Formats: sequence, structure tokens, C-alpha cells
Amino acid sequence: MENENISLRVQNIIADAENNYIEYVQGNKEIQPILFNQRAILRRINFYINNRYIGRDDDAIFWNISNHRITHFSKLISPDTKDFMPYGIGEINMVQSWLLRKKVIKWFDDNSFYQILNDLGEGIATYGSIVWKRYKDNGKEKIKEVKLDNLYFDQTIDNIKDADGIVELHRLNKKELLDKQEIWENIDEVIRTNDGKKGYDIWEYYGYDYSKDEPEYVHIIGSGYGDKYIKLWEEVANEDDCPYEDFHLGRYRGRWLRVGVVERLFKLQERVNQLVNQNAQATEIASLLLLKSGSPDMIGNVLEQAINGQIIPDETLQQIGITNTGLNQFIQELQLIEQHADKLCLTPEIIQGEVSPSNTTFRGIAVVNAGAVTAFKNYRQNIFEKIADVLMKYIFPSVVKNWNKEDIIEVTEDEIDVEEYDKSLKRLMEREAILGGTVITPDVEAGILNKIESDIKGTGRRITIPKNYFNFEWGFKMIPTDETVDKAAKNDTYFNALQIIASNPAFGNLPLFKQYLEDNGVSWWKLTPKQQEEIMSMAQGGVPQDIKQPDKLLAQAQIAS
Repeated sequence: MENENISLRVQNIIADAENNYIEYVQGNKEIQPILFNQRAILRRINFYINNRYIGRDDDAIFWNISNHRITHFSKLISPDTKDFMPYGIGEINMVQSWLLRKKVIKWFDDNSFYQILNDLGEGIATYGSIVWKRYKDNGKEKIKEVKLDNLYFDQTIDNIKDADGIVELHRLNKKELLDKQEIWENIDEVIRTNDGKKGYDIWEYYGYDYSKDEPEYVHIIGSGYGDKYIKLWEEVANEDDCPYEDFHLGRYRGRWLRVGVVERLFKLQERVNQLVNQNAQATEIASLLLLKSGSPDMIGNVLEQAINGQIIPDETLQQIGITNTGLNQFIQELQLIEQHADKLCLTPEIIQGEVSPSNTTFRGIAVVNAGAVTAFKNYRQNIFEKIADVLMKYIFPSVVKNWNKEDIIEVTEDEIDVEEYDKSLKRLMEREAILGGTVITPDVEAGILNKIESDIKGTGRRITIPKNYFNFEWGFKMIPTDETVDKAAKNDTYFNALQIIASNPAFGNLPLFKQYLEDNGVSWWKLTPKQQEEIMSMAQGGVPQDIKQPDKLLAQAQIAS
């Protein structure tokens, strides 16, 4: 009975999502309420992006006004991998952040995270919301996007983790099902009781099992419902183990699915399709050759009465002129619809890469572009911050988890890294000696240096990561930002650092200055004391030049691509 109850709960969640229309804006006696069903909206969006009508299957023209706007909309909210680099807080965590960034970059490359981020931007622009799912592959934490059509949960919630039960449907072929034999149970029974012609439908459930005396949060994978239910996998989980992470365009307005580009243009899409097909019919009629005859003997359709190729001897035949009288009005209304669609989707000409008027100044283009980009600032910030939270809470700790088991990595990139690495080893060994009660004398220090040189000759410049080396709760932060802004900020950091050191090299040793560089993704040891002295001598011996920073507004005139 227990197994049957959980399968029926899954069935009820699916049925509710399929059939229930919620009233998320109330009406009154005169005005109908606004009803919403997430499945119906998703189905309509999927039809529209594939140039198909919802209620008809004929050769009518579908004049798509959404797909190209999705492309331009998504490029202004799509993040880049460089936007999610961690930085250390305090000098103690700066070397750790440097090591962490190296491992994170490798994880980004191994998992094609750039593609996941690009798909995220396009998915949010299309549907208004998307969902990521965290999963493990050979013990490694990974991320993939979940198809919204396969997810079922309460459509009135704000975030997916607020749902009282989440169901994800999977359709597997026989090979995919057999590949799970070492993990799942009763696979042979699933194959025996289903013909598998269209694949095998498997459901996955995260939520509470209320059939028990003490409700438990469970993760269950099964097939079928009621007395046909077959359990494949079951485990007691924690709510924090829920692997789904959702990302949204805009604020919550009574429904989980936010409004993307396609839904914003539903009504305009209907109207433009109507106009285009009416104009096509008018053009087809206007292309007909109609003749009239003054002869009383000519009755009906002359061309049908005549034999093919026959000459009609009628001197009174005259052509009837037919024109598409509504063509100009059609063009004007079509232009108005396109303009209004741009306003609804925040995609003016400058965002779409269209040529500006000839009298537009370069700085004017920069102002318009900056204004258009600013319109997406809040969208970007919400999305980027959520991605940063997911990475810092789940992915980065998993990435360095093996390091806590004394994994070793190559850390050197150039001779400056080599020098700083050697210094960090010396500081580490000195600290261990002090904690062990040893007084650091010149002889002890020389012994430490000899041991370091011996270890380097034997194993190379590698580092064994001690347990709890990475302090994710207090030691690291991430400031996700736009790719273009990130480049400009780093250039400003380089410029300002050189100016500060040129004015007073002693600033290079200040903890505040080191933290300033770290916050902007620059390793403070990249500017060595020797280089600081050279900068100082150049500033004193040569004629100082008036270095001007570039015009930031003009620098932003480049359209994001």
C-alpha cells in the first residue's frame, strides 16, 4: 500500500499540472479572471518557436516575430565563465583562491560550462524560466539543464524548491535502461511488463512521503502507477539534497513560470499571422488574369470552356485590372507590430545590430547602447547571483573535495608563481615548526630551505592540500559581473595599481592594497619588489607622462556579441 500511495501521489502531481488552471489574477462580475496553466503555455511556446500553429495543421504562413528577438535578448543576459571567478578574503586565503581558480577553470573546460551558460541565456529568454539539475557522474558533481516539459510540480510557487513534491519524467530506450542495472532494481520487470516500442517511461520523485507515520523526504525512481508501480530506486534524503535550481526572468507574479520573449508576443504573433495570410490571399487574387467579353455568346469561365491552346476569337475581350488595395495598410501595420514587439522585448535596433541613422554620432551610439544594456541590469544581476550561489555552495566544494584527500596539482605558471610558491612553502614549514615548539634560528631556516629544494627536485613544484584548506564559508567571495564590464574593471585595476606603485612602491606591501588587487582578480605577487623598484626609478629618472584612461562610455559602444 505504501508503494502504491507514493506512485499515486506522483500521478496526482502530473494530473494537476496537466489539467488545473489557476486563477492568478482575480476577475469580477464584468471582467473574466486571468487563468493560467503552465503546460498549455509551454506547449504554445514550443509550437511557436517551431513555426507551427496551435490549433491547425495546414500550409498557412507562420510569420515568426519571436525567434530572432530571443537571440538578441539572450545575448544581454547570458553570462560568461570568467564572470564566476572566486577571490580570497584576506592574505591568508589569497593563495587558496589562486589554487581554487586553477581547478575551477579546469572544471569549466571539462564540463563545457560555457555552453551551459549560453543555453541558460537562450532558455530564459525563450521561456522566462529554466531549471538546472545537479547530478554526479563517476563521483564528480555536474550540471545539466532539465527540459521544462518533463517537470511537474505546483505551478503557483515562487521557486521550485518550495514545491511539495517534484516529478521529472524520463523516457529511456532499452540500452539506457540496462545501463542502470548496477544501480537500479527490478529493471528486468520493467522490460517484461512494457513493450518498449516508444521507450520506457520512468518517473523520478523528490518530496515527502506522507504515507508513513513520520513523513520523510525521499528520492524515489519508479515506473507505472497504482498496482502497476515498480520501484527502481529509493533513498531517504534531505531537502537540501534536492538537485533542482531554477532561474527566472523578473519577479514572481503569482506563477512559477515567468514571461519570456515568446509569451510577451503571443497576441502580436496572432495578429501578424492573420495579416500576412490575408495579404497572401489578396496577392494571389491580384495575380489572376481576368477578362471580360462584350459578346452575349460568352457565358461563364472562358478559359474553362476553351480547349487548351485554343485561340478565342473575340475582339471585345478586355482585361480586368485587379490590385492589392490593402498592401500599403498591411505594410504600415506590420511595421507598427514590429516596433511594438521591440518595445515589449527591450530589443531596439541598436541591440539587433541594425545600422543607425547616418547623422548619429559615435558617442550617441554609445549612449543608446549603454541605456539599452542598463535595461537588462536587474535581470542579469538576479541570474548571475543565483549562478554564483549554486557554484559556491555545491560545485566549488565538490571540485576541491579530492584535494582534501591529499590530491596534488601543478601550480606554477611563470617564474613569479615559482618564487611565491617557494615562499609559501617556507612560511608553511616555519609555522609548523613554531607550532611544534621549535625556535626559528638561522640554522633551522637554512634546513627548511634545503628541504624545500630537495622536495622540488624530487616531485616538482606541487602542493599537497591539507584538510579544510579551503574556507568556503568565510574565505572566499564572488562578484559575478558582465563580461564587458569585467574586462574594463580589470584594465582599471592594472592602471591604478601601476599608478599607485609608481607614486610609492611601499604601498605594494600594504594588506589593503593586496586585497584591492585580489578583489579584482589580480594576484598581488605578480608585481615583484624588483619590478616596483624599476617603476620607481623610471618615475624619478624620466619625464613623467600624463597617462590618460580611455573614455569608458566610448569603450562600451561596442555591441555585445
